[in-house]
Amino acid sequence: MASDKKKSVKNYILPVIIGVISLAVGLWLSQQILMNTNDTRIPKNLDATVLPNARPLIGFSLIDENKQTFSPTQLKGQWSFLFFGFTNCPDVCPTTLKVMQSVWKTLPTKMGDTGHPKLYFISVDPDRDKPETLKHYVQYFNPEFKAATGDLNELDKLTNQIGILYGYDEKEDGNDQEYIVNHSAQLILVDPKGRMRAVISPPHVAKTIAANFQTIRLFYGDK
Repeated sequence: MASDKKKSVKNYILPVIIGVISLAVGLWLSQQILMNTNDTRIPKNLDATVLPNARPLIGFSLIDENKQTFSPTQLKGQWSFLFFGFTNCPDVCPTTLKVMQSVWKTLPTKMGDTGHPKLYFISVDPDRDKPETLKHYVQYFNPEFKAATGDLNELDKLTNQIGILYGYDEKEDGNDQEYIVNHSAQLILVDPKGRMRAVISPPHVAKTIAANFQTIRLFYGDK
C-alpha cells in the first residue's frame, strides 16, 4: 500500500514539475522580448514568443521516419515546426497533431511552394517509437508530416538547447512497455537558417498558429 502511494505521488509530481519549469522558460523568453521592445526585428501583437535573436540549433544527430539522418542540416532551407512527444501519448500529442493538421489546411501555401513549412514530430520515447512506427503515426494526420527520434544523449543535445523537458513515469511491474512519458507541449518554430525563432505555447488553436506563422514568415522572409 505504501509503495502504491509513493508511486502515485511520484507520477503526479513529475508532470507538475515539467509544467512549472516549462512555464518558467516561457516567462523567461517573454522577459527577453520585453527587454527588447524597441527592437524592430520583432513582429508585435502575436500569440507566440519570438526570440529577438534567433538561436542556432547545433550538434545533434537523430534518425527520421525513413531511417535517414536528421540533423541541423535538415532544418535549413525552409521554415519548420518541431513538436516533442511519443506515439503512445493518450491526449496532448494526438490533439496537437490534429490542430497542426488543421493549420496545414489553413495555410495559403502547399508542399513545394516557397515558404511552405515542414512539421517534425520528435519522439522522446526511442525504446518504443521506431522509425516505421513514427512514419505510420504522423502520416495518419498528414502525409507531409515528418518524424524523428534517437538515443537519449542525442535527444538531449536538441531538447537542452530549446528548453523542452521530458521524463518517464515508473514502469509497471513485469511490463517494461507500459509507461507514460511526461513532456513539454510547446511548438518550436525554426527559421530557414535552422535557428529557433519562436515558441508557441498551449493551448494551441489552428487559426491562431497559422496567422502567427504567416506574420513571422512575412516579417523575416524565407531565406
